[in-house]
Amino acid sequence: MRKTAIVYYSLTNNTKEAAEYLAGKLDADLYQIETIKPMPKGKGMQMMLGGMKATFGMHPAIKGVSDELTEYAEIVLGTPIWAGKNAPAVNTLLKSKEVREKITAVFTFSGGGDNDKCMAGLQKKLPNLKHTVALADRNNKLASENERKLDTFAEELLNGKR
Repeated sequence: MRKTAIVYYSLTNNTKEAAEYLAGKLDADLYQIETIKPMPKGKGMQMMLGGMKATFGMHPAIKGVSDELTEYAEIVLGTPIWAGKNAPAVNTLLKSKEVREKITAVFTFSGGGDNDKCMAGLQKKLPNLKHTVALADRNNKLASENERKLDTFAEELLNGKR
């Protein structure tokens, strides 16, 4: 059985950069969730469409994740927060019970501080969730704390502590 996979969705590369950083710290395999139908290019349309899809819990068709995810001992999930919820592409990934049960850690990115609502929803879906960290969008003044938070999160994962 493989050790750790980091699976993430990223629209603006915030989550991607954190996933790559964590993969290096944890010596983990990396998988990017992509939607088959791309999001619109304009930020306004992205926010409107993404927020609507998140609010209604939609499950867009995805690519980029491996059928082998169930072979990992644990999965670390990364998602931006849209309208207080995880990105819709993550909903599609979480349809698999085997994958849900392997997710032990989640990192989120928010531009508006609505992390608690998102985490509460994810905790209901993920029975083995033990570790979480909330990160700030690079345009947020709190983003300066992200690297320290990621380092602490990685140490927790490596040490198996909460």
